[in-house]
Amino acid sequence: MAEEPKSAAGSLILEQQDKKIRERLARIENKLLVLSGKGGVGKSTVAINLAIGLSLQDFHVGLLDVDLHGPNVPKMLGLRKGKLQRRPDGSLGPIVYSPNLKFISIEPLLPREDAAVIWRGPMKISAIRQFIYDIDWGDLDYLVIDAPPGTGDEPMTVAKTIPDAYAVIVTTPQEVSLIDVKKSISFCRHVNMQILGVVENMSGFICPHCGKDVDLFKVGGGERLARELGIPFLGRIPVDPRVVAAGDAGKPMIAAYPESKTAEAFENLVRNVIAVTQQMNKDRQEGRIMRIAMPVDGPRLSEHFGQAPLFAFYNVEGGRVVAKEVLKPPPHEPGAIPRWLSEQGATHVIASHIGARAVELLKEAGIQVLPGAPKENADQVVESFLKGEFKGDESALCQHEEGRACTH
Repeated sequence: MAEEPKSAAGSLILEQQDKKIRERLARIENKLLVLSGKGGVGKSTVAINLAIGLSLQDFHVGLLDVDLHGPNVPKMLGLRKGKLQRRPDGSLGPIVYSPNLKFISIEPLLPREDAAVIWRGPMKISAIRQFIYDIDWGDLDYLVIDAPPGTGDEPMTVAKTIPDAYAVIVTTPQEVSLIDVKKSISFCRHVNMQILGVVENMSGFICPHCGKDVDLFKVGGGERLARELGIPFLGRIPVDPRVVAAGDAGKPMIAAYPESKTAEAFENLVRNVIAVTQQMNKDRQEGRIMRIAMPVDGPRLSEHFGQAPLFAFYNVEGGRVVAKEVLKPPPHEPGAIPRWLSEQGATHVIASHIGARAVELLKEAGIQVLPGAPKENADQVVESFLKGEFKGDESALCQHEEGRACTH
């Protein structure tokens, strides 16, 4: 019995943190997670130049460095000694790089530059969540998130904490890198993160003497892979020795050499990111992209939302189901299932009976709830919804006998 209050208190703290995170994220229009399947492909270079390029287009941009073991953003921006901004209300704001760009990284928070971050998963997860709910980012058009290579704790935490983030996958043209890109794509599909597109970095070579393109390295591998997999191709960035020098000097390429062909390539990347983001946002708003969650018991819709043994998830694109998976929910406790559904990227919940408190938590997470569904085959219920035959029935919300909202 002594453990129950502790569990309830911990659940309440998580619920409060989640609410604060949702409030912060609601003020950020677009979230972009820049990731790669392997190291050494120039992911941080792409993330930083993308963020600066967006800021130069008069967007308000945040740059979040979640590479906790090898943060490169402060060095490449020339602000290793940057300080968090203390607001009049006592809250903390990110480090300011320019009027339109601010960032946060673990490095300026360490006691010294060579201090090693030796953290296991839970510590890293907590730190990344703090970068969002403890830092007042304000109103942003874009938040660009630079993740470490691979599919570990950091990108997984971002995927769960920011379920509406888009993935920007960075690769090089070589076959060995393209193999790892497929792993990144598999990761995105596993965590239900929509892929904004692929960037082919180190594509070709810019001669440091004449400034011309030289076909010294492979070109086009990333573009071919994107085309084969039906993923948008966002652009290619050539190898340019000045990129390394500019990064070491804390002057990113797109700002240091604005007239160069490499800067032109980054500007083309920025334009494509803006265009694809706008189109995907439109698709989401018009319901062409959905992830519908339904409590099920076998093939049929479960009678009670909170007591369902399983949840079926339907990915919908263009008005049709393109994928389905069935997952086991966490043990039932107040707020646990709505929080889990948000982490799974659900945009809609269809249920037979569901409590008013659960509906409230789901709506706070931006999830549309449609109660009152018939306890029939779940696949058929989804098809009925997509055809416009089922639109939900608010009178189906559960109530306890004493008039208290049912949290089930």
